[in-house]
Amino acid sequence: MEQTRIIYETLAGKRVSDSHWTKTKKLMSACDLPLDKDGFSVLINLRKVSPRYFSKYVEIKDELTNLGKQLLPAIGLGITGKQFLELIERLEIHPNQGTVSRWFKSVGGFKSSGNYDKKTILPIVATALIYKSKSQSSKLNKIGA
Repeated sequence: MEQTRIIYETLAGKRVSDSHWTKTKKLMSACDLPLDKDGFSVLINLRKVSPRYFSKYVEIKDELTNLGKQLLPAIGLGITGKQFLELIERLEIHPNQGTVSRWFKSVGGFKSSGNYDKKTILPIVATALIYKSKSQSSKLNKIGA
């Protein structure tokens, strides 16, 4: 068996089918993610945080990378829930409360006074950016129809 597949299955915590593995390799290539522990961790975390919007990642990965570099100083070692809401407001992302709660579900829920470290908040920020992209393309489709 391929060494990379073993790494992926170990991180995923389960065996995967051949078709799942083939799709995962194609997705990793399309996203320019390395086929190593770090690349698979990013993929798995993004899928956990945002299975609903993850398909948009390939289309906006460059924008995400640029925005991520700009946001890193604002995030520092971590931010509070209130700071997260202020950050997405500056990015003109306006999800409802239920959407924000869903984004934070995997980390124990959202609390405005809660502290979220950099490792926890980065996939959620990526999810928010993907959400924004999906919302904008949805609006454009409605206008064009």
